[in-house]
Amino acid sequence: MPRPVPGHRRRATLRAYRDLPHPWAVLLVLLATALFGLLATGGRPAPPRFALLLAAMLGGQIAIGALNEYIDRDLDAAAGRPKPIPAGLISPRAALGVTAGGLALMLAAGALLGLVPLLLVALGTGAGLVYDLRLKRTAWSWLPYLVALPLLPVWVWVTLARFDARLLLLYPLGALMVLAVHLAQSLPDAASDRRAGAGTLVARLGRRRALAGCLAAAALGAAGVAVAALLLTPQPGPAVLAAAGVLLALTGVGLAHPRVPQTVERHLFPLVGAGAIALAVGWLVALGV
Repeated sequence: MPRPVPGHRRRATLRAYRDLPHPWAVLLVLLATALFGLLATGGRPAPPRFALLLAAMLGGQIAIGALNEYIDRDLDAAAGRPKPIPAGLISPRAALGVTAGGLALMLAAGALLGLVPLLLVALGTGAGLVYDLRLKRTAWSWLPYLVALPLLPVWVWVTLARFDARLLLLYPLGALMVLAVHLAQSLPDAASDRRAGAGTLVARLGRRRALAGCLAAAALGAAGVAVAALLLTPQPGPAVLAAAGVLLALTGVGLAHPRVPQTVERHLFPLVGAGAIALAVGWLVALGV
C-alpha cells in the first residue's frame, strides 16, 4: 500500500485545523460583531478597541468550536463523518490545546476591554461551552443559543458605545430566529445522529420535521420583527425590508429543497445565520439605538 505523500499530509492537517472550530460559524459571528460595532459607533469605531472586540469574539468562537469537535469525536467516528479528530489528522489532546488557546485569547482581549465587557463575552462563551459539554445531546440544546446570540449586540454596545435597555428586546423578538439558526446548523447531522443513538434535538425531530421547524421558526421570527418594527419603532423601513428579504430567501429554500435536498441542507446554516444578522441590523437601525 503506498505511503501518504508528506506534502499532502501537511496540507490535510492544515485544512483540519482550519475546519476544527467550524469556520462558517466563526465567520458569521465575526461578521455580525463587526457590523454591530460599526452600527454602534456610527461607522467610526476606535481601531484598537474594535480589534480587541473582534479578537475576544474570535477566541471564544474558536474555543467553542474546537471543544465541540473534541466532545463529539466518538459520535463522529460512529457516524462515519470525515471530521478532523476521527480522521486522525488532529489528536484529541491537540483539540483541547486549541480550545485552551481560544479561551486565552478571549480572556486576554476581553480583559483589555474592561471588566463588564469581559464578563459579558465570558457569559456568551460560557453558554457555548455548556452547549458542548452538557446540552448538545438533549432537548434543551437551543437554550445556549438563546442566551448567547441576543447577547452579542448588547456586548458590542456596552463595549464600544453605551448600554441601551431597548437592546434587550432582541431576546423576545429573536427567540424564533435563534431556534431556526440552531436547527439549521444541526440539520446536516440529523440522520447520522439518529443512527448513532444521539439525543440531539434534530435527531429527536428527524430531518423532515427539523427542516420544517427551521423554516417555520425563521418565517415567524422575520414576520414578528416586521410587525414589531411597524408598531414600536420610529423608522420601521430597515426592519421590514430585512424581514421581506428573509421571507423571500426562505421561499426559495422551500422551492429548491425537493430538487436538491442535500445541497439545501448543507447551505442552510449560512443562509439562516445571514438572515438572523440582517434582521438584527434592521431592527437596531429601526430602533435608532
